[in-house]
Amino acid sequence: MTEALTIDLHTHSNRSDGSLSPGDLVARAAAAGIGVLALTDHDTTAGLDEAGGAAAMAGIRLVPGIELSASWRAQAIHILGLWIDPAGAPLRARLESQDSRRRLRMRRICARLGTLGLPGAELLAAVETQPGVPTRAHLAAAMVSGGHVGRTDEAFRKYLGKGRPAHFAADWPPLAEIVTWVREAGGIACLAHPARYALSKGARRQMLTDFAAAGGTALEVVTGANGAQHVEAAAMLAANFGLMGSVGSDFHDPRQTWNPLGRSLKLPDRVVPVWRAYGL
Repeated sequence: MTEALTIDLHTHSNRSDGSLSPGDLVARAAAAGIGVLALTDHDTTAGLDEAGGAAAMAGIRLVPGIELSASWRAQAIHILGLWIDPAGAPLRARLESQDSRRRLRMRRICARLGTLGLPGAELLAAVETQPGVPTRAHLAAAMVSGGHVGRTDEAFRKYLGKGRPAHFAADWPPLAEIVTWVREAGGIACLAHPARYALSKGARRQMLTDFAAAGGTALEVVTGANGAQHVEAAAMLAANFGLMGSVGSDFHDPRQTWNPLGRSLKLPDRVVPVWRAYGL
């Protein structure tokens, strides 16, 4: 990585499940010394125009991005689309379908919460007043605000997480299809946070085989608060599957002090940076 340039290619605004507006996110990134920033909200590009204007004023290079939800063997997988063209009609139509999936899932979850003695209709209304796409993070925050749980992690542990009584798996498109969406939008498909998925080593390797075969280009080698052992394992996977490497904080909220923007995002030397093709 260029020594003078700090790069963060995975962040979220309040257009999905982040807490800051796109403009405030860019301002915080500028204050942190970040020179290249990707806004990668979940299944939406709604914040890119605001972020682009703020980035131009701050002297930051904004990478237009998105984090798309996909499925692989019934596992939810996240694919970053980097350097996409958000204006294309095919992508806009596809994002409308993702939004419909999210809203249907939210309605089902809130209806189930209603059967469990919580005010499901009120919680749904609270989520739908938020800007951007509805997420379970919005719902967990509404449950905290309503006094139904003490913390957002408690909401997932008791109600919303996998195996909990109000959990519904979303019907996301297959992994290979999502990679195609990114490529047809002119972007680079990057598999996000590979250590986070509950997969065996063999299944993880098969997933990466399928990802690369579909046209996937990069792997997020350094992400969030992952430790050195995760970085090393991801770097090895990138090398084994011929994938370039990316770095991203997966920043959501400044109150999560353990995961600031640009946190220790140094790519191992043996991994080819995904940004090299863009002269960075």
